[in-house]
Amino acid sequence: MKHAAILARVSTEDQVEGTSLETQVESCLAEAKRRGYIVLPSDIYREDGYSGALAIDKRPILHQLWEKYQNGEYDAIFVYRQDRLSRSLAVFAALRDEALKVRRCGTKGDGFIFVQGGFEDTPEGRLQSNILGSFAEYEREVIRIRTITGKKKVARQGKYAGGAQLFGYKWNRETQKWEIREDEAKIVRLIFNWYVYGDGKSGPMGMVRIAERLNQLGVPTPSQARGTRRGKDSTHWTDTTVRSILTHTAYVGTNYFWRGGGVAVTPEVVEKMKDAETDGWYEVEFPPIVDKLLWEKAQEKRAGSRGGFNRKRPKPLLAGRIRCGVCGAPYGDAYYNKGATLVFKCYGRTKLYHQDGSPRCTSPILYGEALTEEVKRRVIELLHRPEQLRQAIEEYVRTLERRKEELETLLLPVTEQLTKIQEKQRRLADAYIDGMLPPEEYNRRKMELQEQERAVKSRYEQYWPELDTLKKLEQSVEALKHAIAEEQFDALYQPHDSTVTEELAFAAVKDRTHLTVGFPQKTLTWEELLDRLQITLWVYQDRVEVRGIVPIEDIANLEYCWN
Repeated sequence: MKHAAILARVSTEDQVEGTSLETQVESCLAEAKRRGYIVLPSDIYREDGYSGALAIDKRPILHQLWEKYQNGEYDAIFVYRQDRLSRSLAVFAALRDEALKVRRCGTKGDGFIFVQGGFEDTPEGRLQSNILGSFAEYEREVIRIRTITGKKKVARQGKYAGGAQLFGYKWNRETQKWEIREDEAKIVRLIFNWYVYGDGKSGPMGMVRIAERLNQLGVPTPSQARGTRRGKDSTHWTDTTVRSILTHTAYVGTNYFWRGGGVAVTPEVVEKMKDAETDGWYEVEFPPIVDKLLWEKAQEKRAGSRGGFNRKRPKPLLAGRIRCGVCGAPYGDAYYNKGATLVFKCYGRTKLYHQDGSPRCTSPILYGEALTEEVKRRVIELLHRPEQLRQAIEEYVRTLERRKEELETLLLPVTEQLTKIQEKQRRLADAYIDGMLPPEEYNRRKMELQEQERAVKSRYEQYWPELDTLKKLEQSVEALKHAIAEEQFDALYQPHDSTVTEELAFAAVKDRTHLTVGFPQKTLTWEELLDRLQITLWVYQDRVEVRGIVPIEDIANLEYCWN
């Protein structure tokens, strides 16, 4: 008897037609039996979710079946209907005709046998087959238009229209709203904090370095977290993946639907599309994962507006924080006297900004180092005022909690891996006790698992002491919150050249017999402290306004102007 295979295909849009995979298989099995062909369970090929418009190289199951047919493993291929083979007339005709020619194995086969709408290898039969193929192609286009119209309506409403969901979010079908997936959101916040501030042990990290660190720590990629495969290498973090997270506007509260496949939602692209007349780009509100200040800091660093990565000298502390109050242009940094003197000057003074002949800005040029020291002095004075001190301590508490959350996020993969290894060790011991393993095999496997355990722990051992310290501080943090509420706290800020030491002292009294006292300490970079206070400078002819989340007295220009 002849040997045959069965090909069954269904895509999402085909499900409404009632041609399920099992329905097709049952019909094909009956037809193969009627014609005297043998079909084994391993000879049934199911294509679930593949569009009939795709070429054979884009359909791995069909491609595998075709290779076996060409090698002579099958004498025929049974298909429920022509459009199950392909909805493209060109692809269908090519497969149909090639299947009847001499195969790679040197013999002819019976080709494709269709349960419905059978094919005869005659001029009339090919004409009829081509007509049916044309109808299938037309039907596919109608289905595509209907599907697009429906998805577009859903996208305009801000609802989930199918496909991959953005890392950090999930669609709640019951509430019909987008929600944050906290396990993934922790990784998103971690990436932003590393990019802007660093990991607490070093300065800000670049995208490549962040990707390398995430891979070293075994943090799941977005594809691994969702159990999907997207891109050539979805099992490793890359700088491209990190960049797509750092630039996506959804993480600060606004996403855009129906923007076209593969179009990134970056600030630059969003700004460009606002001015373009395009069908789509529907604005959708998402719950923010990172605060706006942190997101804007990441965009400033990425765009290089605060100095970039190509500086020959260290970036000045105030670089990117100064704007002109006269013309609105940003202030840039420069070095006079052969690089000996740092100054800040308005870009509006340069010819580049006035090629149209408009007058140049006359705002003053400022001594960089003297102005920087004055800003530092005023910030330290600010932090010793009671109300501003309260805000600083509250931020300190949030910093501790955020760092603990970051560490727990990093250590989650190793905890899961260690749990799996310990479970394997338990099952191995049970098998040995039950006499299922000889001593030599047991010892060999035991040593392998112990080596795996040491390798996993070694990747994270640098974080264990810090996490233990933070856990010990948890009780102090709660007491510190209570002390803030009762105003039983004090703080001291010690400025250094590049850092500031923040020393807190607090007391919390629960009752006469319970007293909690704490003296936590933290070292901040000056940049991190100014970011925390959102310090910016606006320069006018007679003064420099220092703006932030708390008011700071203006600085007179005369002392810091370059003559």
